[in-house]
Amino acid sequence: MIAVIGCGNPNRSDDGVGPHIIAQLRARQVERDGVSLFDAGTDGMAAMFAARGCHTLIIVDACRSGSTPGAIFEVPGAELERPYAAALNLHDFRWDNALHAGRMIFRDQFPTDIAVLLIEAESVGLGLGLTPTVTTAAAVVITRIEALIAARSRRDGGASVSLRHGGLYLGRDVFDRYFAGLEAVILLRRDNDLLILPVRHAAAGGYLLKRRNAAGDRVVNAPDFFREHGLGDEVELDLAVDWSTRSAGLVAADAFRLQI
Repeated sequence: MIAVIGCGNPNRSDDGVGPHIIAQLRARQVERDGVSLFDAGTDGMAAMFAARGCHTLIIVDACRSGSTPGAIFEVPGAELERPYAAALNLHDFRWDNALHAGRMIFRDQFPTDIAVLLIEAESVGLGLGLTPTVTTAAAVVITRIEALIAARSRRDGGASVSLRHGGLYLGRDVFDRYFAGLEAVILLRRDNDLLILPVRHAAAGGYLLKRRNAAGDRVVNAPDFFREHGLGDEVELDLAVDWSTRSAGLVAADAFRLQI
């Protein structure tokens, strides 16, 4: 999944360019299967949790570097992440702290492909709306984000799982990307979608992720679950899946629309 996170305070003029860009991307219908948009405001903790599970992360924010207003910088996330220095409140926990903390906490479930797009602010005084200079720069960044999404989508292709005779089969690539180190998953039906949710320990419930072979592929044996929802043992399906940060798991869209 590709996550785009806009950061900033819309009540401080150009500091709201991140949320502004997220709103514009939504209006352009960029958000779809495999692409999620988030307005994290000034909440670094929200940015950290929104990034969990995606394979590509794009962050956009305003900056004050002393450069010409409207200047655009594209920087790898690894160059900007930094540890959080304890303060009196979590408002000081920003997205750069979130990148460092997320990698320490979530490890393999946190993205390594991170691009940060920064726009030099002209004004961060109290007030709504962007200055004309930053509005123009925001349009350029929107085009760049769309290009990054298209390039990452072509490069990564789509992940998939297979349903065979009541067993859900996960290749090693899917397991390593989304469930590495986990023992079990929970299967849920939401409308026609299949949700595959991670469980840290098998004792917490769910279905075991059983190793199938030396290559590291896994299988979840859940014939009763699939029969209950109309997919009998004779059904064989290949299901495209995407990570959903909102659901905190993999989603196979319309998996149950093909009931027989």
